[in-house]
Amino acid sequence: MVQKESRVKVGSVSYLNTKPLIHALLDNLPLPGSEEIELSLDVPSCLADDLKKGTLDVGLIPIIEYFRAGVSPHALRYRIIPHISISSRGAVQSIQLLSRVPIPAIRRVALDTSSRSSHALVKILLAEKYHVQPEFTPCSPSIEPQAVDADAVLLIGDAALNRLGSTDYALDLGAEWHALTGLPFVYACWVAREEVDLRNVPRTLLRAKEIGVTQIAQIAQNEAPKLGFSVDFCRDYLTKHIFFELGDSEIAGMMRYYELAVKYELVAPGATLKFVEGKAGN
Repeated sequence: MVQKESRVKVGSVSYLNTKPLIHALLDNLPLPGSEEIELSLDVPSCLADDLKKGTLDVGLIPIIEYFRAGVSPHALRYRIIPHISISSRGAVQSIQLLSRVPIPAIRRVALDTSSRSSHALVKILLAEKYHVQPEFTPCSPSIEPQAVDADAVLLIGDAALNRLGSTDYALDLGAEWHALTGLPFVYACWVAREEVDLRNVPRTLLRAKEIGVTQIAQIAQNEAPKLGFSVDFCRDYLTKHIFFELGDSEIAGMMRYYELAVKYELVAPGATLKFVEGKAGN
């Protein structure tokens, strides 16, 4: 048995869309190498901060944080664990800009503080597609759209799913991205600090994903009562709106996102993709 002190510290989000990636770990299913992992759960923005500080060795972090780390004044050395992501290939449902006014009339947007990739994405989409560059202000992840002091609010994860259809106007950011680029959008990847000895952790996380995607029906059954959704809704969300691969088209989507983030000065130029096991892209 690997001692707790020597385990690789891995941090994940606890939204519905992450459960296929961590279900096998959370439920202690037979998974070779799982004894090497110490798993903790938090919101995406906190995971990125903990990875940066070194209190995590591997984090399921917003992809914008990978790019920002690679071009910071004291650039951190990160590697992406291949073949795993949280992504969409069209409507995502769980990343929503909920608006009380028509999209071109938006002048002030409240941003759910728990995500950073989505912050950059909504700024890109509003500027690139709608030619709108409103004022942005932070808000609680659980706020009701009608209570926010802004024309629109960006909500992510389970909070967004719970408020679908709650405003007269809305943008599904996954659908908007796909319409703009024709590419998938990658929200998060497993990212490791370069100096960490990962041992078998990449293989274990890949196997956890493979098990999880075969058990989506069971995951939907487990999670639906907790979230107040129907089992069918949860299953459809995890099979038709969220995808867990990281192939060539997802990588192309990541790089297009980075190019647009640079264009709108949301991240500095000069970052590249570096993968565990040497898979790389520019």
